Amino acid sequence: MGGLEPPASASQTQRAGQLRYTPAIRVDSLHAQPVKERAFLCGGVQTMNTKRSFRILYLAILALVISLSACTAAAAQNQCPTPAAPTAEPATPTAIPPTPTPTPVPAGCSQPGEVKRYQIPSALLNLQMNVNMYLPPCYDADLAGGYPVAYLLHGQTFDDRMWTNLGAAELADALILSREAQPFIMIMPNEEFFYRPVRGNKFPDAIVSEVIPWAEATFNVCAARECRAIGGISRGAAWAMRIGLTNPQAFTAIGIHSLPSFLGGEGQVADWVKALPKDLLQRITMDSGRFDTEIKSAIPVEAVFNLQGLPHDWHLNEGRHDEDYWKAHIAEYISWYAQLWPPPD
Repeated sequence: MGGLEPPASASQTQRAGQLRYTPAIRVDSLHAQPVKERAFLCGGVQTMNTKRSFRILYLAILALVISLSACTAAAAQNQCPTPAAPTAEPATPTAIPPTPTPTPVPAGCSQPGEVKRYQIPSALLNLQMNVNMYLPPCYDADLAGGYPVAYLLHGQTFDDRMWTNLGAAELADALILSREAQPFIMIMPNEEFFYRPVRGNKFPDAIVSEVIPWAEATFNVCAARECRAIGGISRGAAWAMRIGLTNPQAFTAIGIHSLPSFLGGEGQVADWVKALPKDLLQRITMDSGRFDTEIKSAIPVEAVFNLQGLPHDWHLNEGRHDEDYWKAHIAEYISWYAQLWPPPD
């Protein structure tokens, strides 16, 4: 390296003692005549007088020591520096989804929330869609950060007022006014043609592409994924599962209450779950009555969630697929949605 000679190896050092030195020309001080000395081999002495032999031997050893010292110095100069241990590159931090800032109930607020019914145009469904809406106590249109929203779908033969008829608004009021939950909004769209088959049905597209944009443009709604949940009862449960699992970027949680039979069955659900990005897994709750006539549809779906390792809650309760069952469990449903957005400390 650097033009220097490589260090002497062990074999080269051994051979250094056998190198032939050129015969020296010496001036003898006694005779004032140049006298040629006989050649001297390192490692072997030719015949010469003893005094001269020792002198030559001494010089040879001295030369050998100097040679070895030079080799050692060259080796030190040619030694490659020990490379420093590689410095690990800093790990790229995993993005943490933002947590919605809890919205406190205004001080002194005691009035109940409001339930209002709206009609919005739907180009996908070619109709005016009824939307039932719950606004929390002391709703503030200018509140920083906006309100989280639960989109709640009704069952077959019911309409957008199903959830409020079961007592959802009063239950939300009680949780919010007691400071057990932060204020949140409930939006309940109507599926007018609930008897239509699922294949080719535009209702899911209308929820994602029309209802949500309308709500976020009209009300003080938090538009982050972490602020949205979707749930449903009976046919609404099947829609909520389908919409939620196929739009994981839009919803942070899915409520599946009294799931009936649906297009594609558990095989379709398995495909949806396999396609879920690992960083967009949702919170999921499922429940059905033990004597529900549709239990044979719900249990295989819950088994798919287990086989695919999808975290979820499963509640098999007493009851059937009817309004009495939903009335008995509506408080659990509303509490589950409310706890998605805990109140401020």
